Amino acid sequence: MKNEPSSPELSPAQTLADASEAVAQFALDTRPQPDDNVIPRVRGWFIAVYMFTYFGLNLVMLMPALFSLAYKVQLVDPTNKDSSLGLVLGLGGIIGLVAGPIAGVLSDGTRLRWGRRRPWLVGGAILAGVGALVIALSPNVPLMIVGWTISQFAVAVISAGFNPVLAERVPTSQRGKIGALGGVAASLAGVGASLLGSFLTGNVVFLFLLPVAVFAVGVIIFVVTVKDEPAPAGTKVPSIVEIFKGFLFNPRTYPDFALVWLGKFLLQFGFTFFSTYQFYFLLERLGFTPEQAGQQLAAVGGISLLAMMSFAVGGGFLSDKLKRRKPFIYVAAVLIASGLVTVAAAPNVALYVVGGVLLSAGTGAFTSVDLAMATDLLPEKDKAGKYMSIYYLSSGIPGVIAPIIAPLIIMIGGGGNYSALFVAGGVLALGAAVTTWRIRGVK
Repeated sequence: MKNEPSSPELSPAQTLADASEAVAQFALDTRPQPDDNVIPRVRGWFIAVYMFTYFGLNLVMLMPALFSLAYKVQLVDPTNKDSSLGLVLGLGGIIGLVAGPIAGVLSDGTRLRWGRRRPWLVGGAILAGVGALVIALSPNVPLMIVGWTISQFAVAVISAGFNPVLAERVPTSQRGKIGALGGVAASLAGVGASLLGSFLTGNVVFLFLLPVAVFAVGVIIFVVTVKDEPAPAGTKVPSIVEIFKGFLFNPRTYPDFALVWLGKFLLQFGFTFFSTYQFYFLLERLGFTPEQAGQQLAAVGGISLLAMMSFAVGGGFLSDKLKRRKPFIYVAAVLIASGLVTVAAAPNVALYVVGGVLLSAGTGAFTSVDLAMATDLLPEKDKAGKYMSIYYLSSGIPGVIAPIIAPLIIMIGGGGNYSALFVAGGVLALGAAVTTWRIRGVK
């Protein structure tokens, strides 16, 4: 099974969407899975441990991405904070993007007596602690890049040990429920990340190490109480070349799949502009202190989460009932673009909240049909695992490229032009409507 870390640039709402996608990926993987009849139903303890560990993992990913990295960058390089933040996130993210598939395959083939997944969880937690400490103590941006690179590599290692657990330890009849609960835990981590960060600005080391400490507690409990065995004898581990060859496909041969991939890429690209620089927008446009900005991000995240869930659930129901996918992508693109433009023009908190809610509502509408449309358009149904891994790159690659490109847009007019950045994101989001219109394989 191919595993990939969640993109650290995601909002709490999008994290919930990716949790749902991860559950679906397990179901679509064409590798032989354990017979559901021999997997016993899990009980409350497993569910609680799974949720707490997943909460900790998302705290490790989201607290730096939504708050602490931006806060640290403006401390060490206030003059060039926009470009420096983009370099830290972009260059560090490359490692996570490349290491994810490799770590996932190596984890599948691990045959240590201690288990198949435990070594990756423990090793990843240790690496995460090292990365967090390096960032916290960094006196300059280059060293912060080193720390974030270590952190992203750690997330790839952790994901290799954690992502397969649902498929290997939970019967099919419970995966949807537990996957949804994991999504709730991830969403709480997203909302809590900014709020916790706002109270920890007085101690930068604690600001970066607290998420790792919470996750480490979850890992200890998980490793002690959840069973694990070595990989079966004879498990074939493909070469690195074979791993990355699996991500190749011809867009001309499968134009519909290429278009649905491009649509998600454009939406995620535009959204990453917002999620990466909303902290600086609150500081410079609305005049908040870092502490106030963190609390505002948490409050808007909580309200936006309700909008996202409402549109996701309602959209999914209507899409199945009407047997239509494309109209919901059109609605999502318009809502996301409207949200970004509204925030770009926001002179006060009220309009910023409106923009955030529109953005999250659009994310929910997109989530409601995103995975369904992608699976409807799979080029080769017997290779679903391969093509879904390719599809997930549409959200991973923008997390690397967008932060590097964003400072060039922000510099328009002399610098600090976050309005131009968010409007550009809105234009990209509307591009998803165009790509969807050209798709012929679904209605």
